[in-house]
Amino acid sequence: MNKGKVLQLYVTMPDMMRSGHRMTCESFECDANGIIGSRDYNNGNENYLLLLSKKSYDIIEEAGLVLDQGVLMENIYVDIDLYDLKEGDIIEIGEGLFEVVQYCEDYRYLYAFAPELPELLERKRGLFVKPMGNACISVGDEVEVLREADEQ
Repeated sequence: MNKGKVLQLYVTMPDMMRSGHRMTCESFECDANGIIGSRDYNNGNENYLLLLSKKSYDIIEEAGLVLDQGVLMENIYVDIDLYDLKEGDIIEIGEGLFEVVQYCEDYRYLYAFAPELPELLERKRGLFVKPMGNACISVGDEVEVLREADEQ
């Protein structure tokens, strides 16, 4: 079983501040409608959270590129590589359960940082996960793979 820790959390704030302003936070609450208090909360769309592994920024650094953490639009940044997981796998973060929905495959905006970035991060730009109930996540919370889809 993979175990790790939450290193950082990011929330996109609603228009009451600066439209689309992303900020770090120590904790947030989420449910099936997304991150409570975020710009996209309960907007009628699928409000998946983007879970990103430190592995993504390691790949960027190894390629000699420099990007600030958070620029990949992650919500949850963890210290373990979860990119071998598949749709339907279950991850526990803190006391909340999350189901892996799919890999994040939107790479278009990454060309602005470096033309090679989309290829470098193919299948390593994060996992979309959805909360399986209400959850509160904090920096430092444990992350554990509970069930892989093959084990069902």
